[in-house]
Amino acid sequence: MKKALAAALCGVLFTATMTVPVLADDADYAGMKIVLILPGSIDDQSWNASNNAGAKECDEELGTSIEVVESVPVEEFESTFTEYGEKGYDLVMAAGSQFDEASAAVAPQYPDTVYTVINGTASDSDNMVPVFPKEYEGSYLAGIIAGYTTENGKFATEGGESNAAMVKLLDTYEGAAKEVAEERGIEGAEANRSFLNTWTDVSVTKSMTDQMIDNGADTVFCYSNEGASGAVQSAEEKGAKFVAFAANKNDESDCVVASVNMNWSNVYPWIVEGIASGELKGAQEVGVAEGVFEAIYTDAVSDECKSAVEQATQDITDGKIDFTQYFSEAE
Repeated sequence: MKKALAAALCGVLFTATMTVPVLADDADYAGMKIVLILPGSIDDQSWNASNNAGAKECDEELGTSIEVVESVPVEEFESTFTEYGEKGYDLVMAAGSQFDEASAAVAPQYPDTVYTVINGTASDSDNMVPVFPKEYEGSYLAGIIAGYTTENGKFATEGGESNAAMVKLLDTYEGAAKEVAEERGIEGAEANRSFLNTWTDVSVTKSMTDQMIDNGADTVFCYSNEGASGAVQSAEEKGAKFVAFAANKNDESDCVVASVNMNWSNVYPWIVEGIASGELKGAQEVGVAEGVFEAIYTDAVSDECKSAVEQATQDITDGKIDFTQYFSEAE
């Protein structure tokens, strides 16, 4: 386990009481039967790709051989969970809150298999260990970048679907973006939000982004996995700027000013170590302090903006920011 991550985890309070696992050097990670189930393609340059990278880092660091099953449709969630429970897998991981219901339905039937939903919250049985990324912490950093990027204070924000986690991260992004824009002297900063009801449709996302830019937005934020490429295409064609989230899209187009990447490579080894030791139990939360989110800049980002993001990162780590001030929905 990486020393920096271990140190960070030791000082963080999680949803469930836990201690950082301390394992013998000869722990048999290679002998563990582990699968990662993904709702989309590992080539989506977003959520699925970043989780796949986390699995690969775990293989490299611990010697595991994590099986990755990609593009599993919703109607096959429960049957897939059941399949690996029947096969006696030690750990079944799935990336996405949409797997919570299937995990709750299947996990109690296979008590010897641990079910971990990344971005999940359901922990109804002892063998359910969801790990929830505080995405609003990452979107706060993205909002700061957007606030320094905009010229007119008009922000287009888009999400793949409307759920509690998405609403919180968009609330926080918009709040930070408007605050920074107004601090820069831009009056009347505002955000226009749209839920796309798709994580993969590039054409739908592009069409919606076209409309939002035509209505005045000069800075675009879109969290919709493969679909985000449609928003990038629109921003490029219409001369707007794009702040990427969940993956590094800086090389996709010159309109991308920066990316806030979700670096699961820092977390997957910790998950596997904790499951192997039996010390990781109950619902967990990870965020900026654990190295899940990292800002990756292009030359378009000013030193002033970088300094602001660095300070925000430290403030989040020190627990100095009350994010509930941005949430439109009650906790």
